[in-house]
Amino acid sequence: LSTILGRALPDARDGLKPVHRRILFAMRELKLEPSSQYRKCARVVGEVLGKFHPHGDSSVYEALVRMAQDFVMSERLVDGHGNFGSVDGDPPAAMRYTESRLTKFAASALLNASDLGQGRAGASLNGGIGVRFSENFDASEYEPDVLPARLPVLLVNGAQGIAVGMATNIPPHNLGEVCDAALGLAKAAKNNEVFDDDSLLRALPAPDFPTGGLIMGTTGVARAYATGSGSVLVRARTSIEKLKSGRTAIVATELPYLVSKADLLEKTAEAVNNKKLQGIRDLRDESGRAGMRVVFELKRDAHPETVLANLFKSTRLQASFPANLVAVDCIRDENGVEDPDRKAPVRLTLRSALERWMRFRFDCVRRRASYEEARAAARLHVVEGLVLAQAAADEVVAAVRKSASPEDARNLLISGGVPGLKALSETQARAVLALTLSRLTSLAANELKDEEADLTQELARLRNELENDSAVYDRICGELEDCKKRFGGPRRSEIVEEDSGEVTEEDTTPNERSAILALAGNYLKRTSLKEFAAQARGGVGRRAAPLAVEHLATCRDHDTLLCITDAGVAYGVRAFKVPQASRAARGSPLSRVLPVDADRSIAGLLPVSQQQLEGDQDYVVLVTKQGLVKRTPLSAYRDMTSRGKIAIRLNEGDAVGWAALCTLGDSLVVATAKGMLLKYDVDAVRETARATMGVKALKLRDDDELATARVVAPDKDHVLVLTAAGYGKRVDVEVSAQNNFAGLSSRHSNESTG
Repeated sequence: LSTILGRALPDARDGLKPVHRRILFAMRELKLEPSSQYRKCARVVGEVLGKFHPHGDSSVYEALVRMAQDFVMSERLVDGHGNFGSVDGDPPAAMRYTESRLTKFAASALLNASDLGQGRAGASLNGGIGVRFSENFDASEYEPDVLPARLPVLLVNGAQGIAVGMATNIPPHNLGEVCDAALGLAKAAKNNEVFDDDSLLRALPAPDFPTGGLIMGTTGVARAYATGSGSVLVRARTSIEKLKSGRTAIVATELPYLVSKADLLEKTAEAVNNKKLQGIRDLRDESGRAGMRVVFELKRDAHPETVLANLFKSTRLQASFPANLVAVDCIRDENGVEDPDRKAPVRLTLRSALERWMRFRFDCVRRRASYEEARAAARLHVVEGLVLAQAAADEVVAAVRKSASPEDARNLLISGGVPGLKALSETQARAVLALTLSRLTSLAANELKDEEADLTQELARLRNELENDSAVYDRICGELEDCKKRFGGPRRSEIVEEDSGEVTEEDTTPNERSAILALAGNYLKRTSLKEFAAQARGGVGRRAAPLAVEHLATCRDHDTLLCITDAGVAYGVRAFKVPQASRAARGSPLSRVLPVDADRSIAGLLPVSQQQLEGDQDYVVLVTKQGLVKRTPLSAYRDMTSRGKIAIRLNEGDAVGWAALCTLGDSLVVATAKGMLLKYDVDAVRETARATMGVKALKLRDDDELATARVVAPDKDHVLVLTAAGYGKRVDVEVSAQNNFAGLSSRHSNESTG
């Protein structure tokens, strides 16, 4: 219980753990104001240990150091002088070497004199003005139960802590955005309106980490704000630069929150040496006074985008911040009244965290107004007596001179025995008797009248705050606007709305051009086109595979490969998922890539880009061995998976012989084994759904069969016909028949068409 309530979890009201609160209060008591000189941290730690925090000195110093680190705190609470550690994970110097004092933000937003009073807390529980004080561990001093935070510091600086059976991990936020969200709630409460969730998220859209970086999407942020638990994906800010050496480098200038730069470089170097990261030639830290700069120098043949995606996937250049909004809050009774002596951990949402602070600040302002109203009323009472005494100064002086003792003079003033002066109270009488002769001048009289007018006006304002809630909300809004003006700054972490931040296999694969080969025996492989060199017409060529090549398609690795089998089933697979192999390798069995039966073969390999799948201009044309043709929109294959879908319904004994992509306006040329050609527009083939049969493509003679088919673009005049014996012939496409399905023989070759 002590660990949960007294050490590890922050308070929902001021956003501080007990050790942080005690450090700040002790520094205030030591007069370590922002304008004062720095004092040794060992002096502060000793003050905290001796009076407020009966724990180890290391825990106190570590907490003090954390409040001074600008890469941990969104708004630093301690102004450190010396070595307070670094983002590389370097430890701070010993407390006997470092010095510190309060920052302006801490002195103004947490330790304001109008809320806590001047000087030491005193010897009573009423030592505080806006908050309650309690005895310390040995009842020798008094310390505040909570600091009167003028803005939600819990959200501004966040908190991390591990208790028993629970933990908290609250991300830091931009101070200006937190003030805007709190202002929206305060104004809505003043006007009895509702500050809806959309307005709240517009004011405070996401955390803002002091180390910057990119917040990838707001889905996890919205879940954390709505439920108190979620994940915020943060990515380093990187750029691709050309170095003087001519090489390309990836440069990181901002890292995710709480990521150690030295640890990042060490783990990345280990991954490069173990061949888990490819394409990195060298990495180094070029950070300096100009800022952070981590350089990943690439090899000459590396793809920067691919290497960067692998870095995001395999290193801490992209990290997830697990938000868990847990804090300690006061328990309420059945009437909603808080008991400051009973506390419990609670899970907060963004709205509940702001509303909890708003209730607390409302109580602080009203308690402060009550204190100041009593003090102003007492002072006005005294000033009124002094003004009366000034008006009858001569009579008062004469009466005092005739009195035998101060007690007689005081009793005379109280009883109204002074001519021209009405009876005074004892307090007024004491103040009159304490006047010096200089206070009886006309100038002093004018000052008293001015003070009386000011006090009357101040009392009216304070009593208005005590009676009207709207006046309290106006005061809270004024304080928030002042804090935003003085300490607010631009957002450090950029919100990337359109990217979820998920690194896929596609991101880590270069989008190079490759050749997809379907080989005899149902083997499939992917080979980079860089392995093939251009040759002249009479060249002997290069061996592309150890087996006969049945189908060949060239595409980019990010394209989708539409594989259609002779059974009329279509499968979709990304090209980069086809195992890569060299020219001399036979590749992988087709069954390892696609769930195809061993007795089936591929009839067509159709590479399509994402733009083609999303468009409506392309069609898939299928031609069967028995002479049927079918045209289906490519969009029908948009949701294709590796499980496969029916592309055409076949007659018994028929099989798909050929498949291609086409657009309206193209022509279809079919060829038979006996050298017969037929050409007609693809528009003549009626468009049908995916799981349907085709129509007749041509009439085949009894001893003839379909050999192949090709799509001819409108700007093509000739086709090249190659025979099985290796002969070639260029044929004018206009020579073949133009009539739909009538057919006209092309008598230019007696060889069997291949």
